Amino acid sequence: MPPARFAWFALALAVPAATAASPQETPREEPSLFSFAWISDMHLDAGKTDLVARGLRQADELKPDFVLITGDNNAQPAPEDPARPEPLSLRRQRFLKDFLERHLKAPAVVIPGDNWPQDFDRVFGPMQFSFDYGGIHFLLLAPDRRCHAAAAEGLAAFDPATWEWMRKDLGASRGKPVLVALHEPIYPPTFVDAPRLREMIRPHSNVIAVLQGHLHAEMDWKADGRSYLVAPTLGASATPRFRFVRACPSHLSLRTLVLRPGQERFEMGERERRIEIPPALREGLNKPSGGFEKGNLSCVPAHPCVEDSALAGRRGELKEILRDFLIGGGKPPPEEKGKR
Repeated sequence: MPPARFAWFALALAVPAATAASPQETPREEPSLFSFAWISDMHLDAGKTDLVARGLRQADELKPDFVLITGDNNAQPAPEDPARPEPLSLRRQRFLKDFLERHLKAPAVVIPGDNWPQDFDRVFGPMQFSFDYGGIHFLLLAPDRRCHAAAAEGLAAFDPATWEWMRKDLGASRGKPVLVALHEPIYPPTFVDAPRLREMIRPHSNVIAVLQGHLHAEMDWKADGRSYLVAPTLGASATPRFRFVRACPSHLSLRTLVLRPGQERFEMGERERRIEIPPALREGLNKPSGGFEKGNLSCVPAHPCVEDSALAGRRGELKEILRDFLIGGGKPPPEEKGKR
């Protein structure tokens, strides 16, 4: 684990356990309206193709409506064509798309991570988009600008146009349960725009959960009246994992599948994590028919992820974010309370 990544992982573990949500055994099962597999941090390379393909195939066996993939996807490039030279970053995105098409039958909903985001737009399209499915609104995000400076993860930011689109999207989705998904967590905060994004989401009580990756460890937190979930890694751990989510009439049900050393298949864990959907938000929930379609699709037009060296000037801000989070015990510092 890189030093910067380890620092954020240690940060999460340092937060008092009282702020973490514990999986609960539940008394009854409800029928699923729909389901999706949630895979993150595949870190696909030549040494992991068999492992990741196995995970994708087993995700398919669960018959999900779609598979959500939340970043740090692929380092392996497609073969170079001398007749049509392409940048390495573009060949990586082409390899990923082809790999998903070969090993996954369910539709893939993909966003980039902080590793290998370049040219995502040229192959997958927009990296910030939203849609409705089964009565739930999905808001998927990725920063517009990054600085991959040495020993400084987290130098990532959104552009003004993206902030405005997010504000409008959240405002137009009142009355629906909303799931926000992005790679780098906003709780615990792991990038410079994390506190601002958390403040934007905070007043929207219909945002029931934020789905996050990046930290390579399964974590479930409760803050601001909602769940902040961190996905485990599929490709960068001795025990690869992914999560399976069922949307039910009153709640979301999450279970984790684990591939333990020496085993051939991922095993479904018995423990269930439930996220209640408030009664006032359940009226529009429904069982989709006719295959997976992104209803009310909205997006920021596809554009490149920009490498912005100016973000290096915000290194000190990262330290302040870490300090404030630790001092606050995982709670917003006093000056943030009441901000909108």
